[in-house]
Amino acid sequence: MKLKIRKTAKVLIQIVTWNSHFFMENCLDSVFAQTYKDFSVLIIDNASTDKTIEFIRKKYSSFENLFILKNVQNLGFAPAHNQGFNISQSDFILVMNPDIVLQPDFLEKLMTTMKTNRRIGSCSGKLLKMKFNNSETKVKGIKTEIIDSTGLLIRKSGQAIDRGEGEEDRGQYDKVNDVFGLSGACVLYRRKALEDVKIPASKGYEYFDNDFFAYKEDVDLAWRLNLRNWRNVYVSGAMAYHFRAGAPKSKRFCQSPLINFYSFRNHLWMLIKDIHSPIFWKNIGRIFLYLSLKKTYLFFTQPRILFQSGFSFWKKFFKMIHKRRYIMRKAKARPEKINKWFV
Repeated sequence: MKLKIRKTAKVLIQIVTWNSHFFMENCLDSVFAQTYKDFSVLIIDNASTDKTIEFIRKKYSSFENLFILKNVQNLGFAPAHNQGFNISQSDFILVMNPDIVLQPDFLEKLMTTMKTNRRIGSCSGKLLKMKFNNSETKVKGIKTEIIDSTGLLIRKSGQAIDRGEGEEDRGQYDKVNDVFGLSGACVLYRRKALEDVKIPASKGYEYFDNDFFAYKEDVDLAWRLNLRNWRNVYVSGAMAYHFRAGAPKSKRFCQSPLINFYSFRNHLWMLIKDIHSPIFWKNIGRIFLYLSLKKTYLFFTQPRILFQSGFSFWKKFFKMIHKRRYIMRKAKARPEKINKWFV
């Protein structure tokens, strides 16, 4: 991999694309309008077949701090971002989806927060939902007051959810505070924190878990940051908008077969890797109730996905056990400290 990123940039804004032409103008216009200017942009394209890369090269060719890495196949969200983590040298990396639109001061407010405490490993702001209703609004979208995420919560069942998702923003989440983690749709990571929680792989290191491919990798990384006593901070004053392509909260069970496959399998892998044994046994009833409900739903609606996810889970079961041993050997936080996040 010969791509070199401008070394002097304090922040690398890292965006993984896959047939994302529809979103790129809105996304990149908001990136280059940031009041904080010390950044480079890395687009990692997972073999798009639409006009994503052609559009970016045509419209944004004048920006010297924009770099493009084009993969010949779709590596998935986690492996593609790991490419960026491995080749960049910036002190901070803003991971964001192409369907995110930033307010102009978003990055500035996150960087201000990062400077307040060196133990802040990640931070993000208030993500609100954006809608595209008709042909007249496809380019710019409609910003709403409906919350997409104000950080990640983890239930006693082991299920991670976006705090406040679906609620109207009435100021109920206007306080800066620590959270279990931040949504991978848009989150700023400290390089030192990423290096501290990375996992050895056959080629280099994994920051997001390569085996996850997509979905739940942000929860897994947040969990590992907590285990190493890094803080994850929600910055209420930093605002961004998100067009979420997945199912709404009320219909999360009813997602596409592919999403259900990755989501269910990765949830199981995450429990194998990251949960302290005392926390597991303390919450075993709720953990198995959630798993039973999910399995029952899949059995009656998507039985093929249930068996495929189960097969995939067991195929790399011992690899996850090996990762668990590495993670737990390095863990600093005691179970009682992690357990406080379970609600």
